[in-house]
Amino acid sequence: MFNKIYEKGEFIIFPIKKGFVVYNMNKEFEQGHTHLKNFNAAKTAIDLVVNKKIPKTTNLYYLKSLIRLAQDPKYIEEIESFINVRKIKGEKQKYYNSPIYRY
Repeated sequence: MFNKIYEKGEFIIFPIKKGFVVYNMNKEFEQGHTHLKNFNAAKTAIDLVVNKKIPKTTNLYYLKSLIRLAQDPKYIEEIESFINVRKIKGEKQKYYNSPIYRY
């Protein structure tokens, strides 16, 4: 069915046309998979879920992907709380060094 290219515990990664799918085999496919464009990001997602770590510098899509892969309710709740804090604070603006004009 899948052309698996990586496996770690209950997680597998398989390629699709535009990226990779990470799947937790202990969950139903619809609730336990996510699509990522980069193989290293897919492997990192597995490591983060296994070690129950939350990356502080990532986008909301990646955080929601971790929720889909995870099974531990406490870990899922921590990620959801982190997402809510991010939404309340809003996205940080990127630093822009404006040139100094002298008249």
